[in-house]
Amino acid sequence: MATQSFARLVRPSSLPVYALWKLAGRRWTASVGLADGPSILLRPPSSGNNDYGVAYEVFLHEHYTCPQPLAADSVHLIVDLGANVGFSCLWWLTRYPAATLVALEPHPAHFRQCRANLAANGLLARTELHEAAAGAAPGQIALSDAGTSSAVLEPGAAGLPAAMLDVFALLADRPVDILKMDIEGGEYAILGDPRFALLRPRCLVMEWHGTRNDRDWCLSRFASLDYDTMELFDHESYGMLWAFRRGPDGPR
Repeated sequence: MATQSFARLVRPSSLPVYALWKLAGRRWTASVGLADGPSILLRPPSSGNNDYGVAYEVFLHEHYTCPQPLAADSVHLIVDLGANVGFSCLWWLTRYPAATLVALEPHPAHFRQCRANLAANGLLARTELHEAAAGAAPGQIALSDAGTSSAVLEPGAAGLPAAMLDVFALLADRPVDILKMDIEGGEYAILGDPRFALLRPRCLVMEWHGTRNDRDWCLSRFASLDYDTMELFDHESYGMLWAFRRGPDGPR
């Protein structure tokens, strides 16, 4: 998949813009329409974030396509923890027209770009955006400024100030169909919280970070909560997996 060209996804009307942007060294922000999909804003590398790489992951590699198909009209609430610039939000909102989406993104520049991408596609009305980190308790945190790898720092460390929201309080009594977590190590506090067993999303896609022991803990945790899992990749220090709730309330 990595050898396939992103250009094949671009609408014919956007191909000249995309080609010029690439040939000129990606020095400005380009608005590129995708065939059978949304328009996306691709910033230059100087923006401090790898928008182009994120677009590859979402739209070409299709990491957020649920391996167990979900009927489009059965998906009503999607939660995106670590929305980055909003490409995953666009992916789901254009595929599940009956859904609304709750998105959390603490990095101020990524949050602004997430809002801009949603606005460019007329999707803000279907989205509840929070400029905040996802956690198991509310508070104030410091965030590293590391592009797609920005993460919550240890208490007392210097970084970008940001709010953290208690996702369980935010989502109380709201049935979740799809939950995404890509929060650079913050997933363990959420998965390990006893309230996660009550949240019970139908499907979950996440990127884990750390060691093989961390990966094994995630798989064991999902099994204990009555989920089946499918790994997309495992790169030793991080990996990506889907989890599906068993029983009649799971994917169908």
